[in-house]
Amino acid sequence: MNTKFIKTALIVIILAVTSCSDDFLNRFPTDSLNSENFWHNENELKQYANDFYRVFVGHATGTSGSPIITGDNQSDNMVPLDFNLIAAGKNIVPTSGGGWDWQVVRSCNYFLTRYNQTPVGKEIKEKYAGEVRFFKVLNYFEKVKDFGDVPWLSKDLELNSPELYTPRDSRIMVMDSLLATINAAILGLPDKASAEEGRINKDIALLVKARMCLFEGTYRKYRNIAGSEKFLQEAASASQRLITEGHYQIHNTGKPTVDYASLFNSIDLNGNKEMIMFKAYITGLLGTATSWNLQSNNFNTSASKSLIESYLCVDGKPISQSDLYLGDKTIQSEMTNRDPRLNQTITFPGTGIQTSSKIPAISGSGISGVGIVPTGYQIQKFWVEDQQEYVRIQNGILDAPIFRYAEVLLINAEANAELGSATQETIDKTINLLRKRAGMPNMVIANLVKDQKSDFPSLPVLLDEIRRERRVELAIEALRYDDLVRWKAGSLLNKPVLGMKFIQSVYPKAVIGSSIYVNADGYILPYGKSLPTGRTYDEDRSYLLPLPLDELALNPALKQNPGW
Repeated sequence: MNTKFIKTALIVIILAVTSCSDDFLNRFPTDSLNSENFWHNENELKQYANDFYRVFVGHATGTSGSPIITGDNQSDNMVPLDFNLIAAGKNIVPTSGGGWDWQVVRSCNYFLTRYNQTPVGKEIKEKYAGEVRFFKVLNYFEKVKDFGDVPWLSKDLELNSPELYTPRDSRIMVMDSLLATINAAILGLPDKASAEEGRINKDIALLVKARMCLFEGTYRKYRNIAGSEKFLQEAASASQRLITEGHYQIHNTGKPTVDYASLFNSIDLNGNKEMIMFKAYITGLLGTATSWNLQSNNFNTSASKSLIESYLCVDGKPISQSDLYLGDKTIQSEMTNRDPRLNQTITFPGTGIQTSSKIPAISGSGISGVGIVPTGYQIQKFWVEDQQEYVRIQNGILDAPIFRYAEVLLINAEANAELGSATQETIDKTINLLRKRAGMPNMVIANLVKDQKSDFPSLPVLLDEIRRERRVELAIEALRYDDLVRWKAGSLLNKPVLGMKFIQSVYPKAVIGSSIYVNADGYILPYGKSLPTGRTYDEDRSYLLPLPLDELALNPALKQNPGW
């Protein structure tokens, strides 16, 4: 992607807010929009589609926290000071809202039932219809993940539409409809070479299709729901098409200690061939405080010991099998001889953010000027080692990856492994490209040995190691919770949440049982006070969110999700 992408992507955002003097994009669809005063030309189709691009939040704006980073708070990767309600099993039925919002779907349907009346060529019309179908799928997919069965709406409804008072449609029917919709979107969208910079193209839609189908395929497989193989085949096919067409490649300059980090700490991702889509930040137009927030740890967050332990040693073996693992008596020994991606994701004293620090600022440490690092493992991924970016505060220009090619490779490897069709050639063209960039040994199927401390003891070793690679490569990119859900692995959230080994002599001000809590082995218990009995994620209900009470009252045909 070139500089033109950055400018166009930003213009899309600006247009979404400013186009049309009557504030059209903030109000549509209304009764005033009809064949007499709209649908005249391509520009109007584009204006309508522009509004949907705001879904790509990226690192947010100003001093707000980056949803890319905080998205993993709902998983076993991240440990914020205040526990996540869903991960802890403490969320309740909302009175209203809760994600049960249909405005985007209605806006998409409004367009899709009217765009054909615009007097422009079919290719132009189908391009924008492809964009709108893409955003409809994106929004609907989130609803299926959240609620399971949802109403399938193929037209925009009015206040008296009977569809407003019908039961939900089955997940099976809705996902089949979404698969058909994303296929239609791909058919109408332009390819990467001919697409306008900054707009949705076939490649972006293919990645979303692959992601959606991998989710649904594994979700069904691990719950014995019919149709899993169909979706896994679609995931493998969509990801393979992206691989075969060769528009992208893994960013690898031969510097394993920085190449991975540079995907996340670059203030300009322009030209990075791994980026299928990114959000650009530009001084004076769109800014983010992400680097400042990380360096100051303004949101009091950290990584889990579980995430730290998932990284292999540099010999390609798990810490339970490798002679190179130095143990975890200190955070320095724990981080030594490990996959270089660990040190590019998490900082520790004397390195990165903590270059001038002797110890991390855990609870009770008495260290001022920075937020609390509940586990001792401070996030470094997305931090820019540049004082200029730090002092920009809310006007930082750190670009945000939205979709990257690494995920395509991981989807392809996992889908093929789930189907039983993964060969060494599959692994060489996917997983091993990521390991090569990291400076790690290749994964060789014939040499894999089951990790006796695996979170998935009954899983075949190949699938187990592909899941490990996915966790490591995509750590702190807001994808881990979805993985736990689709694998039916929510029980992992109920494992004790641990931090680093606590050493009293290093933290003389910390008082065990008062300002800090530890377990019998001396590891920090970040929720020792707030969750003394641990997290209680209920797998019988928590994979799906509850419907809000007001919607159940308005439509008696709606039934609450099980367990709520």
